[in-house]
Amino acid sequence: MIGATALAMAAVGAMLTAAPTAQAAPTNCTVSPGGSQISSLCTSGTGHHRVHAVLRALDPRLPQRIVLGNWAPVGQKSVAANPWGSGYIQSIWTDTVDW
Repeated sequence: MIGATALAMAAVGAMLTAAPTAQAAPTNCTVSPGGSQISSLCTSGTGHHRVHAVLRALDPRLPQRIVLGNWAPVGQKSVAANPWGSGYIQSIWTDTVDW
């Protein structure tokens, strides 16, 4: 019985040491709708983020355009090109993930 208990405790200890660290979605994110680029920066958390924007079309008969930045870790900027300038931004936000 003592041997079985020791084996069970060893197995539990191995599982606890092999557990991955917890991830937390980024927070404290800001977006910057600059001229030819838009960007986001998150300063807290441990996941990744990207800037996401919807642009109005140059011709109102055409559909909107979605622009996405690169996935960036917390503390680094996500940047996307904005070929039409900040006057065409309809909405802008930051996508976040906890990986």
